[in-house]
Amino acid sequence: MTDLPTIAVVCAVIKQQDSYFIAQRSAKMKMPLKWEFPGGKVEKGETNAQAIMREMKEEFDVNVEVIQEHPFYLHQYPNFILQLSPMEVEITSGKLTLKEHANYRWVAVKDLFTYDFSEGDVNIVKALNKRDKALNQ
Repeated sequence: MTDLPTIAVVCAVIKQQDSYFIAQRSAKMKMPLKWEFPGGKVEKGETNAQAIMREMKEEFDVNVEVIQEHPFYLHQYPNFILQLSPMEVEITSGKLTLKEHANYRWVAVKDLFTYDFSEGDVNIVKALNKRDKALNQ
């Protein structure tokens, strides 16, 4: 058992046509220039759905609707444990605007592995790849 703090985080899994939305962390952020499914910490008193809606508005100036909440993943970093809850969401309004991130892309699932993701997000890449393969069999 570890005494490391656990940080609850949500991330947005957004699919349009056959591509997923990913964002590159800025050079000033922790894990600089790594790619991720964007999101952030769940604040005290917030549900996961409220957190992802707030984060997407703050970071990209878009409103999202939660389609489905997926089971969380745990990833241990040296100083904390990340409890990452992927939230399948749809952009309902707004124009994607980078407020904190360096870049963003819409990427086909087969190409996600070519991006340098933060370690916690790798499980999501693997799950999407597995789901895509199952759907295309």
